Amino acid sequence: MTAIQTAPAPEASSARKQASPARLEATDRLEWLIDNADGFRAFVALVRGARRDLWISQLAFDADCVAYEVPDASGPGMSSTVTLADELRRAVGRGVRVRVLLNASLLLDTVAPLRRWLAAGDAASRFQVRGIHRFPQLLHAKMVIADEEDALLLGSPFANGYWDDSTHAPIEARRPDRELGGRPIHDVSVRLGGPAVRELSRTFAELWNHAGDIAPGEEEPLRPASPPPTGVAPRDDAMRVVRTAPRRSTPHHPDGRMEILPALLDGIARARSVIYIEHQYLSSRRVIDALVAALARVPTLELIVVLNQNPDVTAYRVWQNTRLRDAGLSDHPRVGLFALWSVAPTSSGSTLLTQLFVHSKVVVIDDRWAMTGSANLDGVSLHSYGADFASALGQRVFRDVRNFDVNLVVDADASDDGANAAGDAVRSLRRALWHEHLGASASSLDGEAGALEAWRAAARANIGALCTRRAGPTARTLVLPYVTPSTPRAQLAALGIVPDAGSLALCFRPSWLEVHASPNWIRNMLA
Repeated sequence: MTAIQTAPAPEASSARKQASPARLEATDRLEWLIDNADGFRAFVALVRGARRDLWISQLAFDADCVAYEVPDASGPGMSSTVTLADELRRAVGRGVRVRVLLNASLLLDTVAPLRRWLAAGDAASRFQVRGIHRFPQLLHAKMVIADEEDALLLGSPFANGYWDDSTHAPIEARRPDRELGGRPIHDVSVRLGGPAVRELSRTFAELWNHAGDIAPGEEEPLRPASPPPTGVAPRDDAMRVVRTAPRRSTPHHPDGRMEILPALLDGIARARSVIYIEHQYLSSRRVIDALVAALARVPTLELIVVLNQNPDVTAYRVWQNTRLRDAGLSDHPRVGLFALWSVAPTSSGSTLLTQLFVHSKVVVIDDRWAMTGSANLDGVSLHSYGADFASALGQRVFRDVRNFDVNLVVDADASDDGANAAGDAVRSLRRALWHEHLGASASSLDGEAGALEAWRAAARANIGALCTRRAGPTARTLVLPYVTPSTPRAQLAALGIVPDAGSLALCFRPSWLEVHASPNWIRNMLA
């Protein structure tokens, strides 16, 4: 009998490395992976355990992407640094067949570089790379499936700029500044087994078979061992896979898929105590409206939201701030908007301070329901990119433009079988995240009404510590109130915090172009 792995309560010495087992069902497994150091290590473990097949769907896969501190068979407690692509090559050497499906559009395309890397070796016959060309839509789903038995849903692409561990050091040589200006990055992935993996396998096979990038002589269409279910898919599973896909992406779904949005709206509609959101973006009008309605319906409901003040796609900053203001969420008494920052002492006695980039896509409701995966809370991940635009032209041009995304829902109220374990799994995710963001003080917090004031108190204490230069002796994450000025320095100034070169050095100081345009996407198109 296999077990579902959940993260422990934050009182444990590690919120991730001492995971305690519980059960959803006899065949379900679940392990939360907080931050990409753990996510990349889990990828290596999954690759090394594969016997027959590895199926990978990714936004991007750089051949030089590295996993650090990977357990090494050379001895107890030993670890090594490995390259993800080299691990796949070694799997091919063991007889594993590898299929990698990547986004291949004007916005981002790592297919050709990965194929060039592949051509330099001897693995090509059992290592295939395909691309999906659907500009302006992206293959945004990030999943890894081994032998149709074990899987990862990842938050980030396989690129070195997205690596980070739970310390979130402001400056880290292992995290180059190519992607996000060198900012630390927080993300969440999940490793799972059981029936949900079979659904992911069918999803991958559908995308692979209809990618439109099939080289002459490649094999017959991929056929998963588990056939698709007949009739309507059941909605009473404690673990459920939901998807978004554009129109005409596969013959089986000519209208595409829009399963993530209704699942999310259903979860919000059932909220009674606390909705916790940490997301890369929050620009979807449909989601904002659902949150406003939930607050109006339940007089004691609290909403805690962690967001980026400087997203990587800069249009989202304006969209997000406008939606939050117009909906009344910016100053609602039962809503707390927060941003993550990172501090670390230096040997000279000063303190480094920087923004922490939130890349996770997590919603937790009442410690009973959770959703995570690849989908952002924006139109292009949920239903229509055009819905994010204010202008009629933008709405018309980008109507029905949506990405390929995959999420997992864990619902303690969906089924009597495993309901307690599903609730434990949701609670363990929320506790692990709050422990990382709030520190030891999170151990006494439950996902119940009253938690918002604890978050506000933590933010006030952090402001006081930064104003008096008492940031602490170790690198750590800080929560601060979310504010709307355009630059990190101005955001700190709005909170009364004035960095200087001597005692409090601000590391992330974006240029005008970085604040008002999206240079990383421009660079990707020209690369």
